[in-house]
Amino acid sequence: MRQIHVLVEGSTEERVVAQVLQPWLSGRGVWLTPVALKTRKAAGQPHHRGGVSKWSRIEAEIRALLRNSAVDRVTTLLDFYGLPSDTPGRRGVPSGDAYARVSHVEKAVAEVVDDARFLPFIVLHETEAWVLAAARELAELLDAPKLGIELESQVRAAGGPELVNDGPDTAPSKRLLTAYPGYRKVVDGPDAIELLGLDALRAVCPHLDHWLDRLMTSG
Repeated sequence: MRQIHVLVEGSTEERVVAQVLQPWLSGRGVWLTPVALKTRKAAGQPHHRGGVSKWSRIEAEIRALLRNSAVDRVTTLLDFYGLPSDTPGRRGVPSGDAYARVSHVEKAVAEVVDDARFLPFIVLHETEAWVLAAARELAELLDAPKLGIELESQVRAAGGPELVNDGPDTAPSKRLLTAYPGYRKVVDGPDAIELLGLDALRAVCPHLDHWLDRLMTSG
């Protein structure tokens, strides 16, 4: 079983890893362990978990994980939406195609970290995009049939869940809360994704699909 540590933003991503990604990958020879980013620590207080601040903090945690020689690979699960502006490649990101933009940033991050065991992954545009892919399942869980119809319509208009944009009012998480104010991201989102199933999610999220392929095949 290959050991891979994944640096995640917070509780929602930890649950997605443990509930959806880890069981699927473990059947394919990979054990994926989530490690949550630490946010700013107040004097005399323990670290709070979750959230992205500055790139320097993210880089320090990536390098700390890479110091563990027992781990075969280190990867990330960070949202493109809200990624710190000083992240490598962020300022020179090309306009247009979302897949080209995120690949540009991932390549720049990989070059800065410069470790063969490191595989950066940045979600287009938030992990909540995966919840949009599971719109019907979410509607079933919440007993809100019209919610599924509304969210599926938005996904079709964007051209796919990963292409739902990252505007401050139109990012996937904002759309979910607007459509259903009682949405609980840490619980409802992972449950809906699990109900959809990772194979079905991969079919509509090519960037996610490519990352999972690399986790299973790269050295």
